[in-house]
Amino acid sequence: MLIIFDLDDTLIDTSGAITPYKLRKCLEGFVAAGLQLGDFETHLQQLIQINEEASGSKEALREFLLRQGGSSTLLSAALQEMTRPLPAGFVVPTTPHAKEILKICSQKHRVALVTGGHPPFQMEKLEKAGIDRSFFSKIAIPEDSIKKPFYEALLREFSIRPQEVVVCGDRIAMDLAPAHALGCQTVHMRWGRGKKLATEQWVTHSIVELSELTRII
Repeated sequence: MLIIFDLDDTLIDTSGAITPYKLRKCLEGFVAAGLQLGDFETHLQQLIQINEEASGSKEALREFLLRQGGSSTLLSAALQEMTRPLPAGFVVPTTPHAKEILKICSQKHRVALVTGGHPPFQMEKLEKAGIDRSFFSKIAIPEDSIKKPFYEALLREFSIRPQEVVVCGDRIAMDLAPAHALGCQTVHMRWGRGKKLATEQWVTHSIVELSELTRII
């Protein structure tokens, strides 16, 4: 069996640790660039709330600027901040039991990581979370977050049938729909944005923490 994991809000708690820090830095950048705001902490909470309802941080930052009457030119600098290296002492927490489950899975099955985003930043997250790269037979990082070609490549590389593949991620459209289209089994990790997404009927399993994978695999 091949088990493919997403990274953000599947193996690591991105929404609980990294996103609030990065949104603060973006807001500081807006202010430094001349955006006129009142109380900083009040507006930070507003930005965090917008982000919780948005499909992604880019959309949240754009919506915040629109509400504040800020120039759209501020957005590009904010998006660069979202992928800048984290501070030296910054610790990225995993989701519960992530390392334990990776160890169990890698002992009996092939394990791969397919995570969308800026490759150096994604690898930094993995390192700061203390996740050993040796758990993974393959790591792929599509910058455009389009994962289907990478799933197809893994099927070919490992000469494995889709029915023998399990894909686990928090975002249904990005992580699971491409896997379902190929005939793979899908596991919806209800963490971060995934908590608020209604699980589609075609999703094979829905879990709230990775320890539940032991009953699935």
